[in-house]
Amino acid sequence: MTARPADLCRVRAFVFDVDGTLILSDNPSWSGAIPLPGAVELLDWLRVHGYPFVLFTSGSTELPQPYAARLRSAGLHLEDWQVVTTGVTAAEIIATEYPGRSVYVLGEEGTRAPLRARGISLVEGEDARRAGVVLVGWSRVLTYDQLDAACCAVWNGADLLVTSGARAFVSKRGLQPGWSWSIAVAIGETTGRQPLVVGKPSVAALRAVARLLGVEPRELAVVGDDPDLELRMGCEAGALTVQVRTGRGTAAIDTPVIGDLVVSGVDELLALLQNTLAKEGTADR
Repeated sequence: MTARPADLCRVRAFVFDVDGTLILSDNPSWSGAIPLPGAVELLDWLRVHGYPFVLFTSGSTELPQPYAARLRSAGLHLEDWQVVTTGVTAAEIIATEYPGRSVYVLGEEGTRAPLRARGISLVEGEDARRAGVVLVGWSRVLTYDQLDAACCAVWNGADLLVTSGARAFVSKRGLQPGWSWSIAVAIGETTGRQPLVVGKPSVAALRAVARLLGVEPRELAVVGDDPDLELRMGCEAGALTVQVRTGRGTAAIDTPVIGDLVVSGVDELLALLQNTLAKEGTADR
């Protein structure tokens, strides 16, 4: 059954994609970010009316704090904890589903630090070949030796995880390739092991985000532009999905429409929230 704007009344918290949904930027670090129409106003409205929200990004190069600082510089009003990276969800999943295993990381500090914060053992060098988990995050400095160690670890029985299933992301320059997924697929092709995503579009990752917000996945609205990532994730978790026709929706590719609700952008979502909740008498929570 197709969702109606009135279905927004059952939502208790919001999870937003960032690139192509709330902002356009120059690169995955969000430098030079420009808010899309309605982004600033929507987040302000949610705060005033008592709706918890987070921004869930496939970025894993840095910790949430610098990402949040760049968004604040772009005009979005949010706190550090409201930026959730795939490094954070990866650490949550590894700590709960792979307890006691050492991890070899192909990635930068944004992937490594959340693991260390959870007390997870990170290995390097020759020890990497005996890791229990190989985790692929974003990095621009991959070497052949690192790739060799990762493949050896997987051949020796390590599970292969990747922080994002994004094949591409949208920037001011248009589509750009996703590093993490490309490298994980290469390792998978070499070793014969399929990579498991621990960021978008993993339902386990969305459950971790829901716990952070204190709600069940079915009480979430997941807002994004990518049918293969956050929209698929939200649909499989039973959340309400809101597809914006910005970002990948305006890219020169065939973008299927799969959202429960489809809007031109977050400015239209704000108007729907204002009108729908006012009619239901719930605008002042």
